Amino acid sequence: MENDFILVLDLGGPEAVLMARKLRNQRYYTEILARSADAELLLRKSPRGILIAGGEGGALENFPRAALSLGIPVLALGGAARMLAQAEGAECEGTQLTDKVAQITFQPCDLFDSLGASDRFVQRIDAFRLPGGFKPIATTLDGLVPGFADFDRSLYALQFYPESNDPDGAVILSNFAERICGCTPFWSMENYIRREIDYIRDRVGNRKALLAVSGGVDSAACALLMGRAIGDRLTCVFVDNGLLREGEAEAVLTAYREELGIEPLRIDARDRFLGWLKGLSDPVEKRRAMYNVYLDVLTEVFEEQGAGIIAQGTIYSDLLNDGPSARGFDPDRLIEPLRMLFKDEVRDLGEQLGLPHSFIDRQSFPGPGLALRCCGEVTPEKLELLRRADAIFREEVAASGQDKRLAQYFAVLTDTPALTRSGHFGNALVLRAVTGQSADSFAPGRLPNDLMDRTAQRIGRELPDIGRVVYDITGSDSATVEWE
Repeated sequence: MENDFILVLDLGGPEAVLMARKLRNQRYYTEILARSADAELLLRKSPRGILIAGGEGGALENFPRAALSLGIPVLALGGAARMLAQAEGAECEGTQLTDKVAQITFQPCDLFDSLGASDRFVQRIDAFRLPGGFKPIATTLDGLVPGFADFDRSLYALQFYPESNDPDGAVILSNFAERICGCTPFWSMENYIRREIDYIRDRVGNRKALLAVSGGVDSAACALLMGRAIGDRLTCVFVDNGLLREGEAEAVLTAYREELGIEPLRIDARDRFLGWLKGLSDPVEKRRAMYNVYLDVLTEVFEEQGAGIIAQGTIYSDLLNDGPSARGFDPDRLIEPLRMLFKDEVRDLGEQLGLPHSFIDRQSFPGPGLALRCCGEVTPEKLELLRRADAIFREEVAASGQDKRLAQYFAVLTDTPALTRSGHFGNALVLRAVTGQSADSFAPGRLPNDLMDRTAQRIGRELPDIGRVVYDITGSDSATVEWE
C-alpha cells in the first residue's frame, strides 16, 4: 500500500492544494510536489497516478513533461490541461469561452462513469487541433472541446476544475483515482491515528520526547497524539517570546492545565527574543532572528530535560511553503506526526482525539507572533500599543457576533506616521479580517459599519498614539493573510 496514492504536481496557484484536499475528502491519499520534480523523483515516489493542476498563464517550458513518460495515468486540469495539449503538439486556435456557464456532455469512458451532461461554470476553454492519439471526451453544445484524452497512454486533460460542493467533480476525481489508477479509498483519520501511534512508538522507543506548544490546534493535537502514544515520557514546553497577544500566555497555560490535563513547562524568553529583534525592520530578518532564538531555547531545554527526541506540530502546508530545510532540528532527533495533514485534517484529528473546541476553533497565529504585525523595528512600546489595539478590535468583533463567520481578524501597527488629534505624530493602524479556511483562498471579511465605527472610536479614545485607523480589504488574488 506504500504507493497507493495520487501524486499532485503543482504548477502554481491554489488549485493543486484544493484538488489534493478534494481527493483526500474522497478517501484517496494524495501528496504534492512542485512542477520541478524530475523523472527520477517521480519514479522514486512511484504513485498510482499523477494529477497536474495550476499553471494559468504559465510558460510551456514549466510543464512537467517527465510526468507523461512514466507509463502511469495522468489527469491535467485547468491551465495544466492546455499546457499538456501544447506539450503534445496540439495547435491552439485561440480562447473561445471565458467565465461562463456551459452545458458539457461527457463521452463514455472510465473518467466519466455514471455521469451525463451537466451545466458547469468554466473560466476558460481554448480550441485545439488535437494531435494524433487524442480524442475529445467532453464537448459543449456549440462544439468546443473542454476535455480530451489519449486512452492508449492514459493521458486525460480537462480545461476546468471540480468546483466547491460539486458532486460531478467529486465523481470525476474518484473515477480517476480508483477506476483508472487502481487506488484504494483507505484514507481516514481513524486509520491515520492508528498507524501514526504505531510509528511514534517505534520512532521514539524508550526515549523521552519534548514538544513545544503554542495554544494553536496544531501543537495541541500533536500533544494529544504524542501523549496517547508514549504517555508521561512526553514533556510539553511553552516558550513565552514576549510577542503574544494580550493575556495569551496565561490563557494558553490555563487551557492546557484545565482542559487537557497537561502542565507545560513555561520558559520565559521575552528579553531574549526582544534583544535579537532590536534594530531589525525587515520581516525576513525578523523571522530568521526569532527562529534562531527559538532553536537555541529549545535545544537548551532539550538537553536540560535529558530528552532523546523533539516533536513538532509541523503540518503539510508548512512543508509545502517552507520545505524540509526550514525545520531546523537534527532529523535523527525530530518527529513530526502531523507533517502530512492539511489544516482541516488537523482539526478533524483534534475532534477524534477529544480536543476541546476552544483549541480546534482557535484562529491561526503566526509563529513569529506580533513581530510580523508590528511593522518596522519591534519595541516594547509599539508592542504594547499593538496588543491593546488588537484586543479592542477582537473584543468588539466578538461582542458583535461576527467572530462566528471570520477565519481570522487582527490589528497591524504600521510604521507610517499619522497626525493625531492632539497634534503629534503617532502611527496608522490597520484592521484586517478574512473569511475562508485556506491561506491560499480567502476573502476579506465585510464587517458592518457600526462595528467599524465603534472599534475606531474606542481605539482613538483609548490609544491617543494611534493617528489613523484603516481597514484592509485585500483578498487572496493579490495578497497573503498576514502583513509581511
